Amino acid sequence: MLAVTSRPNFAAFVALALVGLVVAVSNAKYESLREPFVFTDLSLFSQLFSHPRLYLPFLSIGKVVAIVVGVMLVIGGFAAEPAVARSSTWLLLLLLVVLFIAVRMLAAGLPLSLDPCVDQARHGFFAVFVAYLMNGLRSATFAILQRAMVASPFGAGRPQRRTDVIVIQSESFFDIRRVCDAVDSSGFVQLDRARREAVHYGELTVPAWGANTMRTEFAVLAGIPSAALGYAQFYPYAFVRRACISLARWFARAGYATLAIHPYYADFFGRNRVFPLLGFERFLDIGHFKDAARAGPYVADAAVAEAVISTLNAQGDRPRFVFAMTMENHGPLHLEQVLPGESSSRHTLGEDASWRDLTAYLRHIENADAMIGRLLDHLRASDRETVVCFYGDHVPALPHVFQKLGVIPQHSDYFIWRNYGADTPECRNLVAEELGSVLLHVVQDDGNRAEEPCASEKAT
Repeated sequence: MLAVTSRPNFAAFVALALVGLVVAVSNAKYESLREPFVFTDLSLFSQLFSHPRLYLPFLSIGKVVAIVVGVMLVIGGFAAEPAVARSSTWLLLLLLVVLFIAVRMLAAGLPLSLDPCVDQARHGFFAVFVAYLMNGLRSATFAILQRAMVASPFGAGRPQRRTDVIVIQSESFFDIRRVCDAVDSSGFVQLDRARREAVHYGELTVPAWGANTMRTEFAVLAGIPSAALGYAQFYPYAFVRRACISLARWFARAGYATLAIHPYYADFFGRNRVFPLLGFERFLDIGHFKDAARAGPYVADAAVAEAVISTLNAQGDRPRFVFAMTMENHGPLHLEQVLPGESSSRHTLGEDASWRDLTAYLRHIENADAMIGRLLDHLRASDRETVVCFYGDHVPALPHVFQKLGVIPQHSDYFIWRNYGADTPECRNLVAEELGSVLLHVVQDDGNRAEEPCASEKAT
C-alpha cells in the first residue's frame, strides 16, 4: 500500500483497518455459524454484492456503522496526507517480496489442525488466517483434492438395475423434535411416514453448521471425507478444475440421464462450472423457476417437487438420476414476518419475539414435509421403480434459539425410500460421505422380493 500511495500514515492505517474489518466479519460469522472467517471466504466476497440478502443481515448495526466510519476515515486520510518522495519504492517492493517469502515459510511450518476454532485458540486469529491463506493457495491443495477424488467409492461398478434415483438435498432440514419436545409433530407427518416405509433412515453427520451447503453437497456427491481434502475442505468446488469421479458420474456411466436442480442462480458457489465436471448433463437453475411459486423470498419447495416429477414424467427410455437442492428454508429467518398466533400452532414456547425465528423455520419445515409427501405419493402410484434419498444439508443458523433451548444440534436427518419391495426400516446413523454408497447398495438390491411387483405396493 505504501509503494502504491506513497503515504506512510495512510498505508499503516489501511493495514490496521483491513485487519479490523476481517476481525469484525469473522466475529459476525462465528456468532451465526460457529465458524470464524477462513481464507476461502475471500473467494465468496463477490457474492456479498450479487446476493446481499444472504450475507449482510448477519452483520449487526454496530458492525455496519463501524465499517462505514472506517471507510470514511480511510478516504479522508488519503486526501489529507501528502505523498512522500518515491525514491525508495524499489526498496519497499524488495522488502515486500522478502516479507512474502518469510510469511510463506512461517505458514508452512506452523502446526495446524485445520480446525479453525482450535487453531485460532492456539495461534490467534490473524496468524491462522494468513497461514491458511498461504498454505491453501499452494498448488498442493489442488493435488491433494485430485488424489482424494481418485479414492472415491464411485470409481468402479455400475447399476445392475435401471431404477430411477432421486436425491433431495433439503435446505437446513433436521428433525428439531430431537432437541425440543415443545415442537408440534404435525409438521413432520410425511417424514414420519417415510421413515416407517424406508430402507434406511437416521441422523446424518455433516461437515457444515448453519451454512456452507456445498461442503455437505460435495461430501455426498464425491463420497470423500472432508479431512481428506486438506485446505480444499472449506470450499471444495473452488478447487475442482477437471472432470472427476462422483455419484452422478457413476450413474452416467450406465447410461442414466443426470440432472441437477437448484432454484437459485447457477453461478452461486460456482455450480454452473463444477456440475459438468461432476458428471451432470443438465442443470436447471432459477431461470427454470421464473414463474414458480415463492415461499418467502425464495422458490418454494413445492415448485422443486413439481420440477422433479416433471422430469420423471418426461418422455424417454433412459433411467434418471436427479439431484435436487431446495432453497426455501435458507434464511436469514429473522427477516421474515411472523404473524400473531402463528407460533401456537407449531410449538408451545409462546409468542415471545425471541421465538419468531423458530416459528419461521418451522413454517418452511412444514413445506419441506409436504414436498416429501407430494413426491412419495406420486411415486407410490407410479409404475417406474424409483429410489429416493432425502437429507438435510445442515442444521439451521438459529444460534440464539438454540442458546435459549440449551442445545447445539450437530446432525441433520436422512432417509432412503423406494416404491418397490418389502422393507424393514433400519435406523442407521451415517456421515455425509457414506450416504451415496448406502444409496447405491439400495439401488442394487432387489427389494427382498420373489417376483417383480408393481410400484404401487406402498400406495394406501
